[in-house]
Amino acid sequence: MRTQRIWIVTVLGTVLFLLFAAGSCKKKEEPRGVGGEAINLSALNEIENYKEILRKDPNNLQALINIGNLWALSLDPRNVNVRTDMAVCYRRSGNPDKAIEELKKVISIDPRHPQSRYNLGVILIHDKNDIEGGIQAWEGLLENIPEYRYRDSLRAEITKMRAMAESMKPKTR
Repeated sequence: MRTQRIWIVTVLGTVLFLLFAAGSCKKKEEPRGVGGEAINLSALNEIENYKEILRKDPNNLQALINIGNLWALSLDPRNVNVRTDMAVCYRRSGNPDKAIEELKKVISIDPRHPQSRYNLGVILIHDKNDIEGGIQAWEGLLENIPEYRYRDSLRAEITKMRAMAESMKPKTR
């Protein structure tokens, strides 16, 4: 575990170093990502915010992870794995709405990305108290990815969530 954390900090530190080095070499042209498309300037602004956090606290692991994800997304905005990781970071930092937004972007890019659909269901159920929305996200996973390896356990979880939602409805006489 400690070796893994050291490795993560080393990799992210390298990314951070490259970001700082790149920041000192100002280019006149608009930054471009994969395929020549313009890089999202709001992502670059968020990177600058994380740089400021890291100037004050160079060992802030969450800031290192976020800056790495943002940098990767600024280069390749259609990278669904990085977007899904970014959504997890948003959730962990207390911003489930931003996490949901990222996961919906992933699903629009790749409707068959299982982790994004699963995570969307978790956030809707546990962070937004939207059991029905979470169930819909998970059912979308099962519809779009029939070979999903955890299909049976997810079906059982959906059944459990439906029962929970039913028990929460007011009783009518």
